Amino acid sequence: MKNFKRKSICFIIGTRPELIKQLPVYCECVKKIGKSNILLINSGQHKDFLNFYIKEKKIKFDITLNKNESTNSLKKNLLKSIDIFYKIFNRFKPKIVVVQGDTTTAAGCAYSAFLNGITVAHNEAGLRTYDNKNPYPEELNRRFITSFSDIHFAPTETNKKNLLKEGIDKNNIFVVGNPGVDNFLNTLKKKSTKKFQKIVSFSNKRFKKIVFLTAHRREAIGKSFKNLFVLLRIFLKKNKDILLVTTLHPNCYVLKDFKKNLKNLNNVYSSKPFDYLTTCKIIKNSFFVITDSGGIQEECASIGVPTVICRNTTERIEAIKIGIAKLTKLNNKNLMNTLYWAKNKNKNKNKILWKNRPYGNGDASIKITNILKEHLNS
Repeated sequence: MKNFKRKSICFIIGTRPELIKQLPVYCECVKKIGKSNILLINSGQHKDFLNFYIKEKKIKFDITLNKNESTNSLKKNLLKSIDIFYKIFNRFKPKIVVVQGDTTTAAGCAYSAFLNGITVAHNEAGLRTYDNKNPYPEELNRRFITSFSDIHFAPTETNKKNLLKEGIDKNNIFVVGNPGVDNFLNTLKKKSTKKFQKIVSFSNKRFKKIVFLTAHRREAIGKSFKNLFVLLRIFLKKNKDILLVTTLHPNCYVLKDFKKNLKNLNNVYSSKPFDYLTTCKIIKNSFFVITDSGGIQEECASIGVPTVICRNTTERIEAIKIGIAKLTKLNNKNLMNTLYWAKNKNKNKNKILWKNRPYGNGDASIKITNILKEHLNS
């Protein structure tokens, strides 16, 4: 194998989704290119929240930044990210910087790499809603990152088409699937946690079905979250065979409406955030899932779990096209109809492998690594 320059590739991780989707690629690169050539940076976005998953995955970062990202000051976050990463890249001079997704930190990181003349590889490129306010600021960030990227790792053909429409050279776009699906499918093979077994045991004693709920997006602050929890209360009172399982996200505006409407129901199980393995097992064993999370939409679609997407728009339309997910706004009556659609949706619980996997078959990290390795050799 050709000897690469020290720290040839730099990976940035700072949030739970970035950890899930960057880690398989990072590990594959370490295996095929060598750890001495890889720089792993914790951007410090959600440091306290991420530490929980860092311990689970036993990750050792080369650099951990003392920076917390807050949407109250997007301008400040962007400028700070540009300044910090510009200095890091100027010092280590990696040949490729791999950024993930659509955070403001990722946008600042991509711009800093561009200013340093470094190749920018965008993992999860081409996702679009074409609505700058939904999701905000992610839609703005992902288009900003695209403008500075040299290599575009698109999960699906739809993502590729979006990039082509925006004038991106087809030779720089690679449809590879999503490495988050790699992580998810591999994690499902592992032995269940005691936490998951406890939840299943509790459910089997009193209920027939588990429904998993995640809700945290900032654009739903106010009436939307209130309406979601009010309607869920009505639904759960009429469907007492369902156990709603959810974790309490740190966002205080979610907790207020949750406590008011759902906390005291007998068929609601709330918990502190689960480890990743427990989360994956719960998704697999759910009758259906209610979520505003992008990653969970992909995971559910990969194993055929019906999904109620509680958002105004989604950049992951593939799950809707194959009929395993439905989009419903939080501020209309259609939400209740969609909950019953999910409940009545046929699902083969014993079939781990879903015939349609719109976001890849679990080999995205291998494909991405091979492309990165080829670029280093060019």
